[in-house]
Amino acid sequence: MKKILALSLAVLMVLACVACSGSSTTDTTADTTASDGGAGGDVSQVVSGVDAIDTVASDGVDYNHMSMDELYELAKAEGGTVEVYAVTADANTAIKKFNKVYPDITLEYISCDTDTVASKIEMEADTGNVNADVLMVKDNSGEIYHELVAYDYLEFYYPASVCEHIDEDVLKYGLPTYFTFNPWYYNTEAFPEGTGITSWWDIVEGYNTDTKSYVNANGENTQKWIIYSKDISGPSYASLFAQMMIDGDLMAEQYEKQYGEPITYTYQDALSNMAGVMEFPEDNAGVELFYRFTQMTITELSDGDAVVEAVDANQPRSDLPNAVGVLGLTSASKLDNADQGYNIAWVYGLEPYTAFGGSNYVYVVSGTDNPAASRLFILFMLGGDDGQSGCYTSFDGVGHWSIRDDVTFTKTEQTIDEIGLTTPDFNEIYTWYPNVTAYWKYWHQ
Repeated sequence: MKKILALSLAVLMVLACVACSGSSTTDTTADTTASDGGAGGDVSQVVSGVDAIDTVASDGVDYNHMSMDELYELAKAEGGTVEVYAVTADANTAIKKFNKVYPDITLEYISCDTDTVASKIEMEADTGNVNADVLMVKDNSGEIYHELVAYDYLEFYYPASVCEHIDEDVLKYGLPTYFTFNPWYYNTEAFPEGTGITSWWDIVEGYNTDTKSYVNANGENTQKWIIYSKDISGPSYASLFAQMMIDGDLMAEQYEKQYGEPITYTYQDALSNMAGVMEFPEDNAGVELFYRFTQMTITELSDGDAVVEAVDANQPRSDLPNAVGVLGLTSASKLDNADQGYNIAWVYGLEPYTAFGGSNYVYVVSGTDNPAASRLFILFMLGGDDGQSGCYTSFDGVGHWSIRDDVTFTKTEQTIDEIGLTTPDFNEIYTWYPNVTAYWKYWHQ
């Protein structure tokens, strides 16, 4: 959070300077390594995933191998109220179910905002006034892992009985609750046979490499899609573009496969790299896709329901005369609006992938007075030793997939493989993400 806030302030100053001077630097090579002593700490010293299962907690207790009954006995002796900070109401659902089984243990749900909860955890710890016991939060940018876990604000909890049913690759950055993603939506009434979109390059169709815009030499706007989205500079969406930059070679291969010729890079002249503030490399197809996206006419909305409402309305725009329809980018769970009669569906099966598999992660807050009760709640939430002893299936919803191989969610028709999700590299995303948000503000202004 400290790094992101510092860079955001720096970006605002840079944009003001660039707007006044129109100048740019000549260094166009991005340094995608964390700086010594900067936010993020020495993550190489963080023990996570399967390697952490056989470690003990900061108080010297091996909670990872305890059963729910063993945790319960310790939790009763603690006697305090477990404060659950969460950015999703899923946690509140779990708390209500937990209270029915363990009425003598008090839990309190504290609804938090994704953009501020990390700072709240830091402030409580730094002032010696830790209130939170459990944190349930998205970490699409890697910020939680690099700035809270690496600096001991949070502790991992890896219950052995649960982790043996989870792919070890997804345990690296914490204990996830379920998989989800952020898809494009289209109008099923306008496109009953689907949109024909096969890759992200189809979404930025209509870009003119000569004018480096969506306006051709005759002054005609050629943008193919009317775009609605939530805030692109937010972690859920900026991180997705960061992952495509990390996979720049894959994006270049897909372009050549689709169009039969190598990609033409057009963004270099628009670079305004400044070390430590915003930096992109040259000749990266992920950056080129992002640049073309920033040049589109895009309507950003604050609410995901408003995004799918705009897709359902499918209204033409006079300033985009060649657009064939509306696309909206927001969370997968918004598909439940289809039950209210919305004509919406996901765009999926894209090459080289549709999106990355995201998740809410759950952590124990360092300094908690209720270490056993906190872990009991997490274990209960993840289904206990057998997947059935807690309330894990209550997370089964549209756009959710189970992380456990012994529990199947049934409310999403498609499998993860059918959707086409990749595994995010949060170490790399963390270094790219601030550059994406900075260049979004610069290129899309």
